[in-house]
Amino acid sequence: MAEDQLRTDSGLNGCSRLRRLVTVEPIVFFYMFGVFLQYTAFLSLTYDKSCLMLYNATFCNAMENRSFQDEHQIEQDNIQAEASYWLIVTNVAMTVPAILSVFFFMGPWGDKIDRKLPLLFPCAGAFLYSISNVVNSHFLSWPIPILIPGLILNGLCGGYGTMLMASYSYATHISMENNRMVRVGIVGAMIYMAATISVFISGLLVQLIGHVNVFFIVSGCMGAGFMYGVFILPSVVPDGQEHKEDKSWCDIFVFSTARDTWAFISRPRAANQRLWLALEITILNIVHMCTTGEGDILFLYLKRSPRSFTRAQYGYFKGSENFTRSLALVTLLPLLKRKLGFRDSTIIIIGLIFKTGTLLTLGVAKSLVVVFLAAIPALLQGFPAAGLRSSMAGRVEVKEHGRLFAVVAATQSCVTLATTFIFNGWYPSTLAYFDGTLFMFAAGMCVIATAIAVFVHIHSRPLKSSTQSSTDETEANPEEASVVIFHHQDVKIKNSVYEISNQDQISLENTEKKGNIREHCLKENFVESSNTFVQKL
Repeated sequence: MAEDQLRTDSGLNGCSRLRRLVTVEPIVFFYMFGVFLQYTAFLSLTYDKSCLMLYNATFCNAMENRSFQDEHQIEQDNIQAEASYWLIVTNVAMTVPAILSVFFFMGPWGDKIDRKLPLLFPCAGAFLYSISNVVNSHFLSWPIPILIPGLILNGLCGGYGTMLMASYSYATHISMENNRMVRVGIVGAMIYMAATISVFISGLLVQLIGHVNVFFIVSGCMGAGFMYGVFILPSVVPDGQEHKEDKSWCDIFVFSTARDTWAFISRPRAANQRLWLALEITILNIVHMCTTGEGDILFLYLKRSPRSFTRAQYGYFKGSENFTRSLALVTLLPLLKRKLGFRDSTIIIIGLIFKTGTLLTLGVAKSLVVVFLAAIPALLQGFPAAGLRSSMAGRVEVKEHGRLFAVVAATQSCVTLATTFIFNGWYPSTLAYFDGTLFMFAAGMCVIATAIAVFVHIHSRPLKSSTQSSTDETEANPEEASVVIFHHQDVKIKNSVYEISNQDQISLENTEKKGNIREHCLKENFVESSNTFVQKL
């Protein structure tokens, strides 16, 4: 199998091992670099077009001056309200088709055809979207509604949500249980690294070379990502999907997708796994709402007096924030996970606390210095998403990863849509009394997410007392239960204790009473892989 080949590095030379280790990361980097560069330039383009819809070009050019902004606060608020309205419209135009695309097509296609297939569509859609933006930037006086066809096309190809779903599905599919979170963290680091570089230079590029040339750069990134995916990225065909000649392509691509997705959602799972999965998806969506809401209003918020950020300063701040996130994901996360043995849920809680601190700092910031101080607690903002995706992947079978992340991406798209209405709709009304209100609201939502994460942390695996109780029962009645799973990586078979080689794994190669162990493990929701059972915690 392709994924088995990707998992085996022994006996390979340096170049071959590099190709085994580096898989989905380059296409993620190319796409995310282009997306974040395009997003910042699109915000700036929407702001400029909103101003031109209300005032003449001379007035709009003068609004770049800070003292002129202070003298025309009412006009500035009018422009911000207009831009906020059009951001709602453009987000809806892209998000609605993206929800349908990722939920009914992209996720199931990855599970049935090839894991890399859903990686290609977002690159193609974003390429066409960037060309649309090139044309609209050249004709700056064209009204904003002409932007909408490009947004719809990008959404139909899956967009940002599909790329997240597909990249995490690919990464978790080719990884083993003991390195899954690190691999997911590396993919997350690629996202933040791409965001760091592109956002850091985006504002400066817009000021120096203009919107048209920036969008041309974006189209080049998307083309490079697409070419890498087609010609270099290895195909990964899910187990049992190689021979489907008896089914029509119409059935594989369309009719069975809704049925399979519903079967995944409604499937009974042992040990309350469906409850923990639902709670983790809820936490991830709350985090996504806070992150998306922050991104929707941050450009307008920082551009408004008294902060009065230039486009370049906005890029420097977002670049610094993303740099600290990516640095923590590639350095601190592996240390906490591998060396200190932190649970996924512990890492999630730590990240949520730091994210709350970032939002509170931004909400009260009135100067450039205080805004940049928010990049310090932003250091661990990437932990919740990495921890949650790793934990969720461990609760389902490998063949279900595409559908899992498709459901996650679809719910996140719905949250994005709702967040657009909440944040962009509410933001103009906060300008009259406290423009940091929405950051405080987002911080409050993160507190709720933290409370849910603490609940999952406490209850999602057996406590010591219950485990000990099970041990006593087994020793008293050895015929009723021949195997007991302990909290501390042990398996007890009557009077013999066998050590587990990796966390939550039981090796069966040299173990007596193999049949009894297999029977118990299957009953207790273990999944067999070769001669190893991996527990779905």
